[in-house]
Amino acid sequence: MPDNDNTEVPFTLSRRRIIGTGAAAVTLLVHELALARKPGAPRLPGALPQPADTPTQPTTPAGAPDWSGGPGQVRFRIDGLAKVTGQKIYARDFRAADMPGWPRAERAALILRATDPHRAFAGLDLARLDAAGITPLLTITQAPLPDYPWPQRDLASLKLTLPFSTAGADGIRQLLVPCGTAPQFYGQPVAILVFADATTLRRARRALQFEPGVVKRGDAIPPGVASPYPPATYLTRYEAPGIAPFSQVQVGAESDPYAPDSSSAPYNSTARSLRARIDARLKDPALLRLSGRYTTQVLDPMFMEPEAGLAWLDRRGGGTLHLVLGTQATNGDAGDSLAMFGAPCPIQVGTVVLNSCYPGGGFGGRDVSTFPPLLAVTAALVDAPVRIAQDRYEQFQGGLKQLASRITQEIAVDPASGRFVAFGSRQVLPSGGQNNYSQFVAMLAGYCGLSGYDIRQAYVDAAAQPSTGVVAGSMRGFGGPQASFAVETLVDEVAVALKRDPIELREFNALREGDRTITGAPLTQAMALREICRRARAHPLWREREAVQAAKAREGVRYGVGFALANQAYGTGKDGVMAEVALAPDGRLSVRTNCVDMGNGSATTLAISTAAWLGHNAHDIVMGDVGSFNALGVSSYAGGSWSKPDWTASFAMSSSACLTAFHQVHVTEQASRVLFEAGLLPAAAAIWGVPLAQVQGRTRWTAGHLVAPGLARLSLVDLAAKVHAAGLTAAAMVHGLYEAAWVSATYALPAGAPLLLPIDALSLRPAGQTSWQVIPRQDVIPPNPEAGLYGRSLYAPSGALVAVEIAPRTFEPRVVAVELIVDAGRVLQPDLLAGQAQGGVAMGIGYALLENLPLEAGGAGDGRWNLDRYHVALSADVPLARLNLTTLPSDEPTAKGIAEAVLCPIAPAIGNAIAHATARRFRALPITAADIAKALS
Repeated sequence: MPDNDNTEVPFTLSRRRIIGTGAAAVTLLVHELALARKPGAPRLPGALPQPADTPTQPTTPAGAPDWSGGPGQVRFRIDGLAKVTGQKIYARDFRAADMPGWPRAERAALILRATDPHRAFAGLDLARLDAAGITPLLTITQAPLPDYPWPQRDLASLKLTLPFSTAGADGIRQLLVPCGTAPQFYGQPVAILVFADATTLRRARRALQFEPGVVKRGDAIPPGVASPYPPATYLTRYEAPGIAPFSQVQVGAESDPYAPDSSSAPYNSTARSLRARIDARLKDPALLRLSGRYTTQVLDPMFMEPEAGLAWLDRRGGGTLHLVLGTQATNGDAGDSLAMFGAPCPIQVGTVVLNSCYPGGGFGGRDVSTFPPLLAVTAALVDAPVRIAQDRYEQFQGGLKQLASRITQEIAVDPASGRFVAFGSRQVLPSGGQNNYSQFVAMLAGYCGLSGYDIRQAYVDAAAQPSTGVVAGSMRGFGGPQASFAVETLVDEVAVALKRDPIELREFNALREGDRTITGAPLTQAMALREICRRARAHPLWREREAVQAAKAREGVRYGVGFALANQAYGTGKDGVMAEVALAPDGRLSVRTNCVDMGNGSATTLAISTAAWLGHNAHDIVMGDVGSFNALGVSSYAGGSWSKPDWTASFAMSSSACLTAFHQVHVTEQASRVLFEAGLLPAAAAIWGVPLAQVQGRTRWTAGHLVAPGLARLSLVDLAAKVHAAGLTAAAMVHGLYEAAWVSATYALPAGAPLLLPIDALSLRPAGQTSWQVIPRQDVIPPNPEAGLYGRSLYAPSGALVAVEIAPRTFEPRVVAVELIVDAGRVLQPDLLAGQAQGGVAMGIGYALLENLPLEAGGAGDGRWNLDRYHVALSADVPLARLNLTTLPSDEPTAKGIAEAVLCPIAPAIGNAIAHATARRFRALPITAADIAKALS
């Protein structure tokens, strides 16, 4: 669909259920109390544990320096040596010959993609291969190609159960384009060519790449008008004297102001009536009224390693699909790959093994990507292991993108006090031609629609609008950066109109503890937004901005300083996470997790999270293991409840940098605690020859030794030996569920009194055994029922001061200083936090000034985009010498996920700085030299 205003569809959706069935589970995408967020993945009984000898987990060579700097401290990242010494660590690095037990022969495959969704796919012209003497071993298409001279297999005959992420705007799930029909989007795959080896593949790629006639185009097919991906998000909040407060939390139900009332949605007409009142306030001539339309562009995640992977279907027994992938969606991709080959499919795949690699960057671009299903079906149809490795052109053409946005918003402000009185926003996020969490990105953009401000009469509509663009999904920020740019730009415009200090105005209107969000969720944490504003106002970069601007003007340079605030949430609102901590006989500690380290330092952070309870950092960490956690004995399934001992509200989430510091650290610490209480402490009591009760609560770790009053110091090696000699607990595996609070339950451990723990599942493994024992939970404390309507409940407030200079002749904008202020809670590892901040600044600069992809025609889907056309921030674009991070003092016992919090304020702060420098307002990203020159002319 063309990207223009008159094709936008009004917000008139009815709610629908999209149900995907298969071997893995049923996925429900329902906008209701049970699910108001991006869905998690269920437990996957068909997933086998990651092999202990898999080479995809990096190892430390003998004699290498130790990464650990003492308990809770690091000298360098746990994966650092593997990366700087060139170990095989990314999926691109591995070959079938590297994988124990795999056949050594390896096929290589090439994905061919459509470049015109407005014409039917009419087949393939591979004459250039024939001329080069190259013959594909196999061609995989959706339906058989007529008069095709080489071996082919079609997916239609396989009756695959495709994942929900392959559904187009018409609801049709499609992996490859059927011949005779139009592609759903630019860059949609039409065929997979399989070659004998990598050498043949390279020759074939040279012959076919950039050749427009290879994928033949047929008749023109008129575009349809598509409704937004369901469900759309409608948020209404209204508070006024003498009227009962209204929000979805306060009335206990969501509302759709465009639909009639029903038994399940009894307050639709109320929301409609209250919105009329808000609109009246937005038109009140006694108030300052401003409005505008704000747009952001399509972005590519541009992670370091383009997607690549290996797969092999071992057809022995019931069939085992082996995958080597660098993915964020470990459970999701393993589950989808297995579910595709469900009962109707003639190919038997009973189990799946994911050999998880370090992804080499993620940013959401590997969260249920279209790449793993293509790899899996190829492996199922070839006679040997197969490798697909995209180059950068192919990654641009087929990789997930960030959604663009078109946000129209209005605000009414009391001109005397500066109080924000009323607000209305309609957000349209142009999405790709298939739905990859797009509606949930729009949902979070809606939740972020008021930024960090207390506006008690407000509404926000948000919808993901299909297009023929490349599939867009969970890229970093997940809707937050789009909303942040719009709101923070408008707030600056208000400050200019009122002649108020922009930061002081924000401070006056900022949310405080006890206030409510747009959903009506109560803010129960201490809110640092006002403190951030106070610090920013006092900073020399802000205080001296006018003087520096005058001095720079005398040099012919335009100079400006801008500020933006963000109250970005972390987590999805209902997050299931898990961890295992194990103690070997020699005292080595290991952590196992289903999440992956995308470069954000998760592996290192989790490895130091054992120190508080076990006195040492973990020596080893295994990332991305899906199958091992079946030992927990819980899953999320339809019809479940907290009264059922094997149920949890969300089993597994995709890996996200913002989930590490709070969520994943929590379960690692809890597993460490259980291992201590059930293993190490009983072992210590036995060595000391005292009753367990005598030392419970009276021990501490000092210099790597466990000490208690009047008793001998014990090393971890001593304790490990006793644990294994006595058959005590040597490993603990836990699952946690966070929904505005951790679900808690009581567990009867093998030693000591029962413990009330903030986890919802626990399994233990005694020393010398390989099987796990599920410890039943008792006296469950479930989440507050209201929490299902909160949307989000965890926040990492942040603010950014940015200084820019505009070159006198070229009008090129350049960021010359950044001051980032963040409420990060308890800082776990300062260097990793600083790295996240620097990455957020670099990405924000690219977002504001450099990066741009057309949504549809001429965009990445044409297969000709690379870094010569797509400009990301380089070191020269980032003012590293003047990039400072201030973390607010905090007495919070836990850390916060700040990966997105450090990104969201950067682009609007840059835009506001350019406005200060030029006295011109820019409402569209990116802001280029040409834009500035035009505005100043």
